[in-house]
Amino acid sequence: MDILNQIIEKLSKEEIRNFKLFYGKSTTTEERKDLLLFNYIRSSGDKFDEPKAIGKLGYDHENKNNYYRLKNRLIEDIGDSLLLLHTHKNELYELLQFVQLFYVYYGRNLYKTCLFYLRKAERLATSIENYELLDVVYANFIRLSANVIEIEPSIYIEKRSKNALIVANLRELDDILATLSYRLKVSQNFGSQDKGLLKQLQGKVRDISKRTTSAFGKNLEARIYHALSKIFLQQHNYVALEKLVKDTYQKFEKEKWFDKSNHELKLQMLTYGANAMFKIGFEKLERDGAQRIDREKFNESLNYAEKLGEEIQAYNKLHYEKYLFFYYNARYLNYTILDPLKGLKVLDEFEHEMRKKENTYYDFFIYLNRAIPLYDLGRYKDALKSLVRLYISDGYEKSDKSLKLKIEVCELIITFDAGDMEALQYRIAQVKKTFASLKNEPQFKRDFEMMQLLEEMVTSPNYKRDEKIQKKITQMLKAKVDKTEEDAEIIKYRRWLERVKINA
Repeated sequence: MDILNQIIEKLSKEEIRNFKLFYGKSTTTEERKDLLLFNYIRSSGDKFDEPKAIGKLGYDHENKNNYYRLKNRLIEDIGDSLLLLHTHKNELYELLQFVQLFYVYYGRNLYKTCLFYLRKAERLATSIENYELLDVVYANFIRLSANVIEIEPSIYIEKRSKNALIVANLRELDDILATLSYRLKVSQNFGSQDKGLLKQLQGKVRDISKRTTSAFGKNLEARIYHALSKIFLQQHNYVALEKLVKDTYQKFEKEKWFDKSNHELKLQMLTYGANAMFKIGFEKLERDGAQRIDREKFNESLNYAEKLGEEIQAYNKLHYEKYLFFYYNARYLNYTILDPLKGLKVLDEFEHEMRKKENTYYDFFIYLNRAIPLYDLGRYKDALKSLVRLYISDGYEKSDKSLKLKIEVCELIITFDAGDMEALQYRIAQVKKTFASLKNEPQFKRDFEMMQLLEEMVTSPNYKRDEKIQKKITQMLKAKVDKTEEDAEIIKYRRWLERVKINA
């Protein structure tokens, strides 16, 4: 997508309104080509056709350069409009404006006015602890001292020297964080070298915190947490993620850094902690089998979830609506392993809560996830009824085709276990026809193999004694499966295949 299209696509209603006001003030022409182009890009969206736009605006192939000049002017005008709108909405933007005004008035030799804006910039940069821009401000105080007698340069030279130490440490911290982030993105493990870099990072934070306020130390820790948590999530490194959450959470609690301004950070940490502990427990369950459930991991995940449930009530339920789903989801996931009946009760609670709010947005989640514990409890008909309710919900129609395929293969498995072979044969044919366009895509190979296997099993007089079918099951169990693909399965194919495989 072209840069101009990207800019226009991301404009809010307020920004669009402000641009048109700005545009109206900047021209006396009733209608200019740049506004025509702006409106055409907005109305076209993803279907924007540049050759068509060139024609609409009256340009021909020989005048293409005029069109590109128009685009560049429009980019500049939108940028100017955004700057005017947002300058006083953000302290950093306001600080940059003070510095910019210093240069404007310095060029006009208005040195007293320059001093006025430098003092404003110093106060603001200090209050928001922007040490990089504070360095620029101090440099300009020293520069201005040659023209304004009341500025004592030695004071600002000393201030700049002290500030330079903080800036140097911040740059070193950025270098370590960038190196660690890159290494974690390209490697599959959190190795000893990475642990060394993490220690360096934490040591650097301590050094900087000694020279700055506790609030700045808090912001640094949050910045590192956000960077590393994203990487660990991408890597599916849940052990490292849970340790990061635990250590950072304890640090914030000890330093009393949690407050209303960063309450969402606290809720996010509890959500990540709950999900990470569940994933650790579930992966162990996958390795060790259902007979060796590590209840401790799932109980630790539930502890995070219960704490999340308490914290979403804080500050007059600030962020309550956003994190209510994560609270119920974490409890549901753990109880599906520890106690499926409790898992169903959690879904009932969640459904009741949503009905009170007249919110059907989560119907998709409720119906789908109700089917799984019902299936695990052997209540196959009830599980299938829940899927039927899912299919007629608004959310199902709008959902991605790949997700629909996973759900309908899940339905076929439940129908097989329910013993309704006539319905199964009919549904296999339907599902194959509906998703025929996905058949040759590599990421869906396993789903279609499952359908083919079910079709062979249902038509076999005795699949348990059918050597061809049992050999196929063995081959499917031996096949290497991408972790992301396996995570997307509603009913885990491997566990089901292990159950239907007959060991000779």
